[in-house]
Amino acid sequence: MLRWDRNLLGKEFSRFEQHVTRVMLLEYADIIGARDPVHTDAHAAQARGYRDIIAPPTFVAWRGAHPIAPPEMGFHGTGINAGYTCVFHGVVYPGDVLTYSTCLVDMYEKTGRSGTMHFVVRETTVTNQHGHMVAVLRNPFILGW
Repeated sequence: MLRWDRNLLGKEFSRFEQHVTRVMLLEYADIIGARDPVHTDAHAAQARGYRDIIAPPTFVAWRGAHPIAPPEMGFHGTGINAGYTCVFHGVVYPGDVLTYSTCLVDMYEKTGRSGTMHFVVRETTVTNQHGHMVAVLRNPFILGW
């Protein structure tokens, strides 16, 4: 049974660290077909003012979206990703340790032809090992699919 509790808004329900390696960044750049050499060539990146290669911005969204909702909601199913927005604040380098902290920022219902749909909106703040904000990801999900 889904517990719809607005007291959960703003409370962190997921936190994890990601140790970024050069191999991870090069693999991700290859997977998405990144063409800018700042993502694959340290000399090109340094010529543009970076200390090393940098992650393509969407690298921070690569991690999965689990759990979708806080355990207190009693939701254990799957959901449909209803899009996401990202605001990028900094670059990611090999050797960075990223912390992903996720909370709910909204929950709402919509009724359509197929019945009532339950939405949660998650916000994940990504910071590096220096405490600098790298990105903020906002991601709505439709629960129960």
